[in-house]
Amino acid sequence: MSALRTTGRRGALALLAAGAALPAFAADEPPVTLPGTRQWDIAGPDGPRRIFAYRPEGDAPAGGFPVLYLLDGNAVFFTAVEALRIQQRRAAATGVHPMVLVAVGYPTAQPFDGRRARDYTPAFPGAPAGSGGADAFLDALLGGIAASVAERMPVNLARNALFGHSYGGLFALHAFLARPGAFRRTIAASPSLWFAEGAMMEQVRRFAANPPPHLPELGLLLTVGGLEEEDAAMPAARQATLRERRMVSRAREVGAILSALGPRGPELCFQLFEGENHGSVLPGAVNRALRFAG
Repeated sequence: MSALRTTGRRGALALLAAGAALPAFAADEPPVTLPGTRQWDIAGPDGPRRIFAYRPEGDAPAGGFPVLYLLDGNAVFFTAVEALRIQQRRAAATGVHPMVLVAVGYPTAQPFDGRRARDYTPAFPGAPAGSGGADAFLDALLGGIAASVAERMPVNLARNALFGHSYGGLFALHAFLARPGAFRRTIAASPSLWFAEGAMMEQVRRFAANPPPHLPELGLLLTVGGLEEEDAAMPAARQATLRERRMVSRAREVGAILSALGPRGPELCFQLFEGENHGSVLPGAVNRALRFAG
């Protein structure tokens, strides 16, 4: 038995307080696993991507389970799975129904990987070097990644949804505008609309000027943290960056542009998470996505 077990809770806390190194786990202490989950890697021209997937218990409905794709899979998969497992048990009350979760990440133990800056950003003029891979990544997501999921789990490809946060939120909005209908529902959480000097805003305006006829069949959820534009607790330099990026104002503007389409527009929802900043808002945004995606 490990030393940590023999010391008990008070002893363990004392070790932590003293800065002592914790002992390694004993051989009889298995790692924690989440029921119904698996992972696999998919090779690609820009390197492998890691797929984390969850399948609900029980028989699939006719046509297969709805499927929600989540970007930054290493960071959000466990949060999404536990939120889904808790709430799908009482779907009538929570509004969260059983679905397959597919989180797309990278072969790393870190929550975020630098390759996301390439994969999630559109090829806007004047964008930083090393960015602009969004269309290639979207091809991979709708092609080889979706096919590998369909081979393993009963999914309804007509009932698919996409979630992304930050750069991932920018990607999700780009996918909605560039290939409307590729996903039935899209959740753009805290989208980095400041990227490339706000070039996405012009893409939104062009889209709204000539909306596709099937747009009312689609759903778009925009979310943002209330502290993502003004946060007095941040150092002065960070406050200046927040004001310059205008995360909240730009997200509201996207919503206003698309809302102005009226019945020609999508089912549009906007969620402001009061008291949350760009990092702390992520769990709430994931949880809200589960209900919207169903």
